[in-house]
Amino acid sequence: MRQIFKISILSIFFLTVYFFLFWSGIIKYFALGSSYYFGDYGLFKNALSCVNKGLSPYNGPPELNCKGYNYGYVLVVLMPFKNFIVNANEFTLPIFLTTIFTIFSVQILNPKNYFQFFVCLLALLNPATLLLIERMNLDLLLYLIIIILAFNKIYFLNWLLVAYSFLFKFHPFIYGIIIFVEKEKRKLKNLLLIFIFILIISILSIYIFREEYTLMFVDSGSWKMGLHYLYSIKTIPKILKEYFSFHYGLMLLIIYILFIFQITKRVSKYEINSNYDFEKKLFLLSSNSLLFCFITFSNAFYREVFLVLTIPYLLKNIKDFKNIVYLICFKFLFNFIYTIDLNFETFYYVDNIRIYKAHFLMIVFLKGIIDYIVMLFIGSIAFQMNLDLLKKIIRN
Repeated sequence: MRQIFKISILSIFFLTVYFFLFWSGIIKYFALGSSYYFGDYGLFKNALSCVNKGLSPYNGPPELNCKGYNYGYVLVVLMPFKNFIVNANEFTLPIFLTTIFTIFSVQILNPKNYFQFFVCLLALLNPATLLLIERMNLDLLLYLIIIILAFNKIYFLNWLLVAYSFLFKFHPFIYGIIIFVEKEKRKLKNLLLIFIFILIISILSIYIFREEYTLMFVDSGSWKMGLHYLYSIKTIPKILKEYFSFHYGLMLLIIYILFIFQITKRVSKYEINSNYDFEKKLFLLSSNSLLFCFITFSNAFYREVFLVLTIPYLLKNIKDFKNIVYLICFKFLFNFIYTIDLNFETFYYVDNIRIYKAHFLMIVFLKGIIDYIVMLFIGSIAFQMNLDLLKKIIRN
């Protein structure tokens, strides 16, 4: 009862802070670039409306807002209560999802002392988290799905969620790693059968909706992340290209080689227990997802919210990972400096060529270095877990 009371009070506290930030308009200083709240959710709502009318959310009539949707078609097809969501007030579902997000986050972080409360405060109120909520980006659903996968004991539901997540955004195929840790000593034959089951569902769904998924691929290929609100290993090469005119491809190759070398060098530096409890499953799923996205895509800033899911495991083993927790806290604090700088003019044009200002390039470069270091440590732990897991599977 005491635990429920604590979680309730903390959740109410954070929801009150969110409400104040929205009501006062202060959140706009941390989530720039949108003239109205919940912009990404608005695209999703438009997509649902188009599907209800029998139109494509990817290349339907622009006058009916049937454009701009860049998530998997299965998400809008299988979404329950379509009519309710389409006809509901624009704030109804975002408020509900923000409440669930807050309660789940407070529950998994579960601060037990002042330092842990400080970590929780930074995790839920840093600009990356605020941007996710302000845009109401659907990555929030993937965040909640990871928590469910780590907690849930109904294995069949986990397999369906893995397939659903993959069809939702593709990169969450990595959530499939849950089948290796959700049950102890699962035989290789059973793992293969589960994998085939998930694969068949995914391929069959893509085949059934192949036209829509083709349009999704086309739309996603035309969208590129700029230097603003960037979270990627590609940040440093992009800045070196802009400021010093270095060759982007060569710089990216050097960064990749350096990153892989440093991660492999750090393997076996941590003592990691072989048992998979809730916190370790949470770390395994979120860290692998973050690592894959960080080295593969030019991610939007709000994807950093998945770092929050790594914190429970790090706090549980604070003696081994104290410095990493401090580093994540420093990163969250730096995010405030980063977003404050974005409030100033960041570029200008000369002969129709965009020229970035020096202060902006410097702050983005510093953020890129911090992101690189954080992901180096998180990735090293994840890589070691993956190797230990592989050895365990081979032994079985």
